[in-house]
Amino acid sequence: MKKLFYMAAIMLVAALTFTSCGSDEPKEKTTATATYNMTFSQDLLDACNVFITYKAENGRNVMEAVNVTGWTKTVTSDKFPAEFGVMYKFSTKSEAELTKDKYDLTCNLNFTVKTNNGDSHTNSITIIDSKGVAKDKVDDIIKKYDGKSTGFRVTKDGFVTPDNNLNYN
Repeated sequence: MKKLFYMAAIMLVAALTFTSCGSDEPKEKTTATATYNMTFSQDLLDACNVFITYKAENGRNVMEAVNVTGWTKTVTSDKFPAEFGVMYKFSTKSEAELTKDKYDLTCNLNFTVKTNNGDSHTNSITIIDSKGVAKDKVDDIIKKYDGKSTGFRVTKDGFVTPDNNLNYN
C-alpha cells in the first residue's frame, strides 16, 4: 500500500511539473500605424480649395480642409484588415481669386504603414504634376483629379495591398 501511495505521489508531482501553461504575459495586440504625408504646391492652394478625407483610427473617415503646403497625419488601427487611404477633393476658386496668368499645380503623397510586429510598407505617388497651367485651364486640370483616392488594406500579418475602392462616405 505504501508503495502504491509513493507511486501515486511521484506521478502527481511529475504531472504538475510537466504541465505546460500558456505565457502568463498577455499577448500584445497587433496594430498597424499609417503616416500620410502630402505636399501641395503653393500655386495649387492659391488656385483651389483642397479637402482631404482620410481613413483615421480603425477605418473612420475624417475630412479636413488643407491650406498648408505640407499635410501629415498618423493613425493607428487594431481592426483587421485595416483600411488606410486618402481621397482628394479639389475645386477651383472663383475667377476673381485667380490672379496669376500661369500656375504650377503639384500634389504628392508619401504613405508609410508599419505593424508593431515589424512589417512595413512605403509608397510614393504623384497625384498632380501640371506646370505652367494657364488660369483659364486650371479648372480642366483639377477636374481630372477631383474625387480620386488612394488606399491600402493591411492584414493582421502585415501584408499590404493597394485598394483604391475604399468607402469614404
